[in-house]
Amino acid sequence: MLEAFSINSIYHAISFVSLPVMIIALFVGWKSINTRCLLLMLVALELMDTIFTEIAISWGNYYYLCVFIISWAYVYVVFARRLIVAKLKSRSRLCKDVYDHFYFTRQEGALLFVYISYVFVTFIALVELGLFVLYVIDSFPYIRYLFSPLLTFFCLMEAIVILWLATRTAPVDEHVLAMKHARKMRRHKHSDRRK
Repeated sequence: MLEAFSINSIYHAISFVSLPVMIIALFVGWKSINTRCLLLMLVALELMDTIFTEIAISWGNYYYLCVFIISWAYVYVVFARRLIVAKLKSRSRLCKDVYDHFYFTRQEGALLFVYISYVFVTFIALVELGLFVLYVIDSFPYIRYLFSPLLTFFCLMEAIVILWLATRTAPVDEHVLAMKHARKMRRHKHSDRRK
């Protein structure tokens, strides 16, 4: 009993690592408007996730559905960030700048992989739960033995990727405008030659 309590306490404690890591990464990657925007969105989502998940724990089996839906929200924030800032660009200078100078990094791809893995891990738990409710299986081996360790592993991977994102993309934005300007000038030269 004590060992199970200790391990569950560790899993629960690690689940709260994401928010402090995101805040640290926000300060580290502040110079990058793309990183800043993504991390601000993720911090807001993480705050809602933390509050909502703590409430959803008491919902029994619906907790897994809640985690599944929230996992999709993380995927959406990373994958559709440009669509989000497009809707907000008239209200925020940061969103306008991100929309104008948007780029998708390898680190964001890795983060997307982590969040899709969350979705997959949670989907398997939902399937197992459905099979239990339909009396196809008699117990929850996946939820009991694999669900929490997998979520913990991906939570730690998320923290590493977010720190990687913050440290790798910080200097890039200083050169994005120059690179885009150079590409635009090359296109104009090619179009002038054709005329």
